[in-house]
Amino acid sequence: MSFEIRRSDITALALGSTVLGCGGGGNSYYGQLVASRVLAADSSVRVIDIDEMDSRAFAITSAAVGAPLICLEKPPSMSALRVGVESATAKLRGSVGAFFAAEIGGLQCMFPLMLAAQTGFPLLDGDGMGRAFPELQMSTFAIYGTTLGLPTVLSSDRGLLFDSVPAMLKNAPPAASEESSEIRFERAVRKICADEGGLIYLAAAFDQPSLARTMVRGSIHLALRIGRAVESARAGNSDPIAALIDAGSGKRFINGKIVDVERHFRGGHDWGEVRLEGIDEDRGRIAKIAFKNEYLILWREGEVVLTVPDLISLAETETGTPVSTEILRPGLRVTVVGLPCSPLLRSPEALAAVGPAAFGYDLPYVAIERTS
Repeated sequence: MSFEIRRSDITALALGSTVLGCGGGGNSYYGQLVASRVLAADSSVRVIDIDEMDSRAFAITSAAVGAPLICLEKPPSMSALRVGVESATAKLRGSVGAFFAAEIGGLQCMFPLMLAAQTGFPLLDGDGMGRAFPELQMSTFAIYGTTLGLPTVLSSDRGLLFDSVPAMLKNAPPAASEESSEIRFERAVRKICADEGGLIYLAAAFDQPSLARTMVRGSIHLALRIGRAVESARAGNSDPIAALIDAGSGKRFINGKIVDVERHFRGGHDWGEVRLEGIDEDRGRIAKIAFKNEYLILWREGEVVLTVPDLISLAETETGTPVSTEILRPGLRVTVVGLPCSPLLRSPEALAAVGPAAFGYDLPYVAIERTS
């Protein structure tokens, strides 16, 4: 069922998408500012389900590729977005039917919203992850496969960088014999990203039947629901964390104070660990979270209690404001919340791509118990 997004919804969408970003997906602050200017006060963007889109049309996604810390330092470039989208659209043998988010996390969901507002096309209620992940082959589109040969381009503030996948692959590092084509593509794009200073934009076209089969549906609606719930709790002086958990069918794992953050930049990603000491009812307990752009593994009292692909999110305990990995700092009081991932991420083939082992951890997938 379709619905409308107006300028007054942007803060809730940004808040909810940052929760779903699991610490990554880019800081949504700049995206909110630009989206608020692009979306006129008296206009709206129509959000539709993939089944409502013309089956003969194509949908375009545009996303930033880069480390969250770089995205925090560089505002989104509408000119780079437009160059990529215009190039991809010009190569299509058919019409554009909608825009959509490659991932729902943080800044990423703002790009298709801005493009939809500028062009008048609808926004699809879904994405390729239902959260954020650090690598391109970790999307449901790559995991389950979509129609090959459709336009995929890279752009930056300098303009169009590459207008075809074969051209991008020529820049890939030497491939290992066991590497899949999806991983080789990720490595090629990541190298181009590093060569361009750590932030580029990818635009790609998808056909409707592929998206109907592989898209994580309802993620825009879920982000809005979470964001509105937290905003309503703040306005009513009630518990924003409880509102977040209820809206996202999640679970609280620990209230704590950040006591240490270790991070290093490697291979175009922010790697690290954050350590917490429990406060209030969790006083005396300790927790640790590993991250690679996004939060990956949660240990509590030395025991693994939650892992990817389920969502680990940190939020300021008093306000419910999500805390992304690039703004972690000692002394911050946060609540660690877990949310269930899409069923599309729990299949054996998906866990091979996005489970703990895909990030180098010799651990089984530890799932959150669904509350609804």
